[in-house]
Amino acid sequence: MAKEDAVARFCAAAAELAIEVEPVRYPAGTRTAAEAAAAIGCELSQIAKSLICTGPDGPLLALTAGHNRLDLAKLSAVAGGEVQMATANEARAASGYSIGGTPPFGHPAPIPTLIDPALLAHELVYGAAGAPDACFPIAATELRRVTAAEPVDFVVSD
Repeated sequence: MAKEDAVARFCAAAAELAIEVEPVRYPAGTRTAAEAAAAIGCELSQIAKSLICTGPDGPLLALTAGHNRLDLAKLSAVAGGEVQMATANEARAASGYSIGGTPPFGHPAPIPTLIDPALLAHELVYGAAGAPDACFPIAATELRRVTAAEPVDFVVSD
């Protein structure tokens, strides 16, 4: 799927949820949260990484602050069974998007979502908008609301 198609599909999904998004494009080569933060001009901790995992009950979305790393042991304890990172194919099947461009919402079916409390410390955060070179700003409280995310400690701080 072309990047433009994925970004347009995400924008359409956001509109269906009555969420106005304005994707920001940045240069190719921003493959990490740190590179994305530098390109956007925000704090690394404002990057909301959408990490698709597989758990005992199926897909699970872990919205993780850019400066933190997912702790699978903590996440497994919260989920009540073993959680693993989804493969690229599993992530695409659950979210409808490629790894690196997975948005926090707008998936084919709702995915149970947990949010890193570090994201909620910011007024504004940035999530992927369907492609690795596209993101969108959103109020952290709105991100939590629209994803029905539960704030839980599932990270290792760097």
